[in-house]
Amino acid sequence: MAATLQTTPIPAEAASRIEALRAVLASRKPSAPPKAEAARPAAVLIPLHYHDGAWHVILNVRSQFVGLHQGEIAFPGGKYEPTDPDMLACALREAHEEMGIAPGDVDVLGALEPVLTRTDYLVWPMVGTIPHPYRFEVDENEVAEIVEIPLDHLLNEAAERHEARLQADGSLLQRKAYAHGPYLVFGATAWILAQLLDLLRSLRPGNEGRDKETA
Repeated sequence: MAATLQTTPIPAEAASRIEALRAVLASRKPSAPPKAEAARPAAVLIPLHYHDGAWHVILNVRSQFVGLHQGEIAFPGGKYEPTDPDMLACALREAHEEMGIAPGDVDVLGALEPVLTRTDYLVWPMVGTIPHPYRFEVDENEVAEIVEIPLDHLLNEAAERHEARLQADGSLLQRKAYAHGPYLVFGATAWILAQLLDLLRSLRPGNEGRDKETA
């Protein structure tokens, strides 16, 4: 059974960081990008939890049995189903199916801007915290490995890499990617992660209000 209580102490400063993120997410109204009307809806959960003196973001390595993006690093998530009441429910359902994260164990902080992928999915990212320690129960058909990365590592420019992709119209699309040890987070997962990191940077002392300028 999954843990249901946070047993790792969270210092006041770390807790206030998350509450500030919750507040700024609540002040935003995510909207679909242009030309996304025909895209297939999907949602992912961005799970965070606190341990070893830092907030960590939790991702997974996709198995070799999935239909697309085998071996890539991703957030738990998937396509919207008609039985899902909304995109948040979709993200929570998929996180439960893939990694055994119980919806009731997620403290939902809010949503980031949706991302339109190369495969024509419109992905709605939902941010939430889960307790630590947590006993994940992965679906081995979908998940090969769980990866946890400290947010402070990702906020360091040394973790940044750059991905360039040639578009069908001949233009060059350049985006950030992120390295952590042997892992490289790229593609739509990195685009979503970049949004979260930008918000966290905007909440640093002296940067108040920056999220409003860049939203």
